[in-house]
Amino acid sequence: MRGSASAQGAVGLSGIPRLVMDDAYIDITDLVAFAQAYGQVTGIQRVQERILYELAQTDSRDRIWCLRIADTQDHYQACRLGDLYAPGCMTLLDRLASLGEVRPHGSWPSRMQIRAYLNRRGSRGWRRVAGKLGVYARAAFLPSSLEAHGIARSRLHAVETVTLDQIPPKATLVLLGAAWNDRRVSVAAARHAEAGGQLIQFLYDLIPIKHPEYFRSGLQQAFETFFDMNLQHVSRFVCISENTRQDLEEVLSTKGIRVPSSVLPLAHEFPGYPRNARGCRPKDELLNGFSKPEREFMLCVGTLEIRKNGLSLLQAWQELKLLLGEETPHLVFCGRRGWKMGPFFSLLESDPWLQSKVHIVPDASDADIAYLHEHSICSIYPSLYEGWGLPVGEAAWFGRTCITSQESSLPEICGMLADYVDPRNPSEIARAVRRVVTDQARLLLREKLIRHAPLRTWHDVAKGFYEIVSGDVETIVAHTHQRPSLPIRQAA
Repeated sequence: MRGSASAQGAVGLSGIPRLVMDDAYIDITDLVAFAQAYGQVTGIQRVQERILYELAQTDSRDRIWCLRIADTQDHYQACRLGDLYAPGCMTLLDRLASLGEVRPHGSWPSRMQIRAYLNRRGSRGWRRVAGKLGVYARAAFLPSSLEAHGIARSRLHAVETVTLDQIPPKATLVLLGAAWNDRRVSVAAARHAEAGGQLIQFLYDLIPIKHPEYFRSGLQQAFETFFDMNLQHVSRFVCISENTRQDLEEVLSTKGIRVPSSVLPLAHEFPGYPRNARGCRPKDELLNGFSKPEREFMLCVGTLEIRKNGLSLLQAWQELKLLLGEETPHLVFCGRRGWKMGPFFSLLESDPWLQSKVHIVPDASDADIAYLHEHSICSIYPSLYEGWGLPVGEAAWFGRTCITSQESSLPEICGMLADYVDPRNPSEIARAVRRVVTDQARLLLREKLIRHAPLRTWHDVAKGFYEIVSGDVETIVAHTHQRPSLPIRQAA
């Protein structure tokens, strides 16, 4: 994305700059869908949001376009990053949602707006019903009051609807999110690449291919279809860890394919909180009890799904009952219930002692998670496989160590500042927990080292992302055109 007069001066009929080659185009279709449905971001969507936020703080914000597939793969809704993050009454997620649902200021709120509002408030049961009725009442009688509740939106005047053909043929198109969830994204990206454009694919992991047993069959099939389709067109992969890059090389070698790749490690930073933050306050007041000495606990953040390996944690805690008795710390899970968790809940429900020690917070806000990090003994994250592992780094951001898995990318995050275990060995996990609990001097030394260790911020990630995206377009495109098509490369 080299500077050019055309990038600064060309103006379309709507009064905003035309799409030009030297701009970058980032598909955020899945992020918009997520923003319309939820009041907070996690996982892949959190990574996207932080990269975009940091890029929006730079002088390049008006050279980056956010794209959302409209009704068909032939049309995008396009908005400059600088306009998407402009100050106003909307929250960030409302601005993202507005790409899919542009509405005039003060108009009748949509179902998606109301859902996001209720999710942000954490409303459940009868409170959710009452909250919904309250929104409709305000919309009918006091529409101007909606703004104070973050519902009414100022119209994003800078949103354009453009055809795929209007994106400059040789421009850089980046698939930043979970593009496999929407086949239209892959089709549009393929057309752009076939027209001579550069296609950069952000690659979080290849777990659905390497370990399909951790997923529902539908997701695994959708991911494999997306991956194989993209291999015919992608110019460069950006992997979030060296382990993911090695997984990529392994899979490509079985197909007889070579595609350039770069490694861009993610951040340790927990957005909205300074390093080693203290005095955090939870949104859920019921969590205040976990700051008391008699409620010492370890924290496990992440969706409750089979890959996160919560079952081994429960089994380890059963062994800790024999090793530490009532000195066994409590265990707090922060995450919604996911898939293939029947054995986890069966064990938990069958053991009254476990029920007294294990607590699940299904809808924790960032404030809740920050508070729990601050007051935890340490984090514990025995995941069976990760592309990165945000909770491990975020624990370090609050000055806390982590007991985590020795497998996949997890040792890349904190190196010698974490303890590593075989995630399939509950006895080994139990011994690591006992060591943290009983060796206070070692724990304090570890925390001191963590507090002064160099950690990556989301600004660092965004800077690296921009450097990759703004590379020499012609060189990469020329190399792409010299490669044979996928079927020929597979046969080679």
